[in-house]
Amino acid sequence: LELVAQGAHNIDLVSPTHFAHVVRALLEEPLPVPVVWNSGGYDRVEILRALEGKIDIYLPDLKYLDPALALRYSGAEDYPETAAAAILEMYRQTGPCVFGEDGLLKRGVVIRHLILPGHVPEAKAVMDWVSAHFPPGAVLFSLMSQYLPLGHAADFPEIGRKLRRSEARSAAAYMSALGLEGYCQDPGADDAAFIPPFDLTGV
Repeated sequence: LELVAQGAHNIDLVSPTHFAHVVRALLEEPLPVPVVWNSGGYDRVEILRALEGKIDIYLPDLKYLDPALALRYSGAEDYPETAAAAILEMYRQTGPCVFGEDGLLKRGVVIRHLILPGHVPEAKAVMDWVSAHFPPGAVLFSLMSQYLPLGHAADFPEIGRKLRRSEARSAAAYMSALGLEGYCQDPGADDAAFIPPFDLTGV
C-alpha cells in the first residue's frame, strides 16, 4: 500500500510460488493497481487456480520445451509440461492482454524466453508453441538475450559463453516472421553491470 501511495503502477510479486498461500490471503481485498505474478513458469495448475481473480498480470518464463534440456540445466525434466500447463491456465484466467489509456498493461500474460548459447532452435520451438496456442496479440512475448555464464555455467561447456549477436538476431528475426507481439531485448543487455548488488542499495 505504501508503494501504491508512492505512485507504483503495479505490485510485482517476484518468485512468489512458495508464498502462494500468503499471497492469496493478502489479496482478499483487491488492490487499486494490477498485481503481477512474476515466476519461472514452474507453477502447479492447482496453485494458480487458487489465485484466480487475484492476479491481473502473469509474467512467466518458458525456459524449455525439450525435457532433456530442462533436466540438464534445471534438474526438472517435467518443466516443459508443467510450465506449458501453467501458462495455459494463466491465460484462461486473464484472457487477452488489456492496456490502459496510458499504454501500460492492465491485464494479461507476458511470456519470457531467455535464449541460451547454441540453443536458438529451442528458442524457435518455444516461439512456435506460443504462436500455435494463442491468437495474434493475445499474449505478449519477451525474447531475452541477457544470458551471462555465471554460477554453475562452467559445468556446462556448451553454454559457458555469452550469446553471439548472430544468435540473438536469428531468434529476433524468427519472432518477427511469426508475428509475435512483444519485446526483444537490445544487444548489450548481457553486461554484468546490469546485475543489481542485491544488498537493498537504493531501496
